[in-house]
Amino acid sequence: MIRIDNLNEKQVKFLDKLWSLDTHKEVSAWFKTLNVEDLTMALTLYEMLIGQMLEQPAENDVSMAQSMLQDIGVKI
Repeated sequence: MIRIDNLNEKQVKFLDKLWSLDTHKEVSAWFKTLNVEDLTMALTLYEMLIGQMLEQPAENDVSMAQSMLQDIGVKI
C-alpha cells in the first residue's frame, strides 16, 4: 500500500487524478492542462508517488509494478 501523509485536499485530488491515469501519454496530456503553480505541485506529487512505489517491499513477482511504472513513463 502506498501512503503519503500530510496532504491538503487539493493534493489528495491531484494524486487521485494521477492514480486514475493509465499511461504516460495521459499523464502528459493532463499536465499540459495545468497552470504553472498546479503543474509544479502535480510534478512534485508525481515524484513522491514514484518514490513511494519504488520503496515498497520487493515481492517475488514485480512484473505488475514494473508494468505500471513503465506505463507512466518511468524507465526501468
